[in-house]
Amino acid sequence: MANRLSAISTSRGRMLLFACQTALGGAEFLRYQCKYGHTRIQPKQGVVALVLDAAKEFGVAAAVKIEPDGRQMAALRVASDDGGFLVMATTPTAKGDRLHPGDTVIWVPLEHTPSAVPPGTDPRFGWVGFIVAKVKPEVDLAKRDFDVTCFYDR
Repeated sequence: MANRLSAISTSRGRMLLFACQTALGGAEFLRYQCKYGHTRIQPKQGVVALVLDAAKEFGVAAAVKIEPDGRQMAALRVASDDGGFLVMATTPTAKGDRLHPGDTVIWVPLEHTPSAVPPGTDPRFGWVGFIVAKVKPEVDLAKRDFDVTCFYDR
């Protein structure tokens, strides 16, 4: 599958699909968001992010950790003009679908904590926020919002 980005016409207009529901599709969608999407980090303003496999990236036990209270903790690559940056984030509740590497989500930063950033690490790692929704890795050019498949904050 050499072409991961497909443009189709629907009754709603043009839509861009990113090899739907695969880890590569999520990565392609993130690249698109880094280039054309919202990437400015400001408190309480959601940004697209990609769920990473923390087990492969950092050698921890699980790709996505399930906390004792049921909330999920994941490593995310957040959309930015330079191709994305890493944060650790949790869902605010135990509600919603289980997260998996390659899922595309909306991460909402709340505050920046510079003291939490290890020396030599990207300062953006100090942003603390929540994963509030899982979204489809597609862009409908006829509308502004993403198609949410699951909310974690309701």
